[in-house]
Amino acid sequence: MHTHYDNLKVSRDAPPEVIRAAYKSLSQKYHPDRHADSDEANRIMRLLNAAYEVLRDPARRAEHDQWIAAQEKREAEQKQRRAQAQRTAAAAQAQRRATQPPPRPAARPAPQPAPEAEAEPDWDAPPRRRKARRPGPERQDRNDGPAMPLPRYGSFALYAAVGAVIVILLGDWSGASEATPEHRAPQIIKSAQASGATAAPRAAASETGAAARTGKYQRPALTPRGLPWPVHSGYLSGYPVLNDRGLSTLTVDNARSLSDVLVKLVALDGNTPLPVRTSFVRGGSSFTMENISPGSYDIRYQSLDTGEIFRSERFELAQAKENGGTSFGRTILTLQTVPEGKSRSTTIGERDFP
Repeated sequence: MHTHYDNLKVSRDAPPEVIRAAYKSLSQKYHPDRHADSDEANRIMRLLNAAYEVLRDPARRAEHDQWIAAQEKREAEQKQRRAQAQRTAAAAQAQRRATQPPPRPAARPAPQPAPEAEAEPDWDAPPRRRKARRPGPERQDRNDGPAMPLPRYGSFALYAAVGAVIVILLGDWSGASEATPEHRAPQIIKSAQASGATAAPRAAASETGAAARTGKYQRPALTPRGLPWPVHSGYLSGYPVLNDRGLSTLTVDNARSLSDVLVKLVALDGNTPLPVRTSFVRGGSSFTMENISPGSYDIRYQSLDTGEIFRSERFELAQAKENGGTSFGRTILTLQTVPEGKSRSTTIGERDFP
């Protein structure tokens, strides 16, 4: 099990100043300015940023510590169940050996009488009568009978022990596969040879829209960057916060929906739409993005329960200097279910969800 503490190479009881110093040292080592063409250095830098974002926030650090304690407790229980299964199997093996009958010694062949010297016949003696052999069942050698079967109670104990081992091992496998998405282990820093493995969560997340249209959509367990989903609404770790030189604010109101959404604020001033803010908004809550630069934008969001992706209408965030100060916009975008034909959002495909 690896944690954010492992990524920053600090102990779990490290004070904030030690965590800050460790992050500063590692970020200087793997900064993109020093490794502009290194995908591995960029990937490590993203992991360092995600770990520091969690550990510098006391509330998020406490949640991470609770997750670590739960994982350690679960691993200890699994180890205890495996040890119990081994002891049960050993006891069943010993009982089976104890109830097995000892091997019977091989029967010794009956001694053959020594051949007697042929006596000279007495022609004057009366002939001897042979006794008639009574008819009866054929004799059966006692040593040719079937082997003694295993006692019933021994077989039952053996089968019961094997069944208990299988049930315990299946319980371990099912418990590992049912871990809640919010308590998965964070991605760790790996070697350059294993860097290709980080593309798997992104590929899984990119297939959710097509799966939703075919009826096979499943809510992703991790974010597109392979990290656990946040507990509260806010920016997603691992994504840049751009266009942050303004005063405008944008509130995404998801209070009327029960579905969590993945929200992207997309800038439309350039030739290509550019996502400048990526956030996660829980159902029944809202989130406000601040210090947004003036310009043209739209909101693109995906329902994590259905996989559907929507785009809002284009809107402008303006900012102007006046005599008494600077005026700026405060925009609120409400996500809600509206009658068909009256929606101000348009359904889009994955290609339009950068």
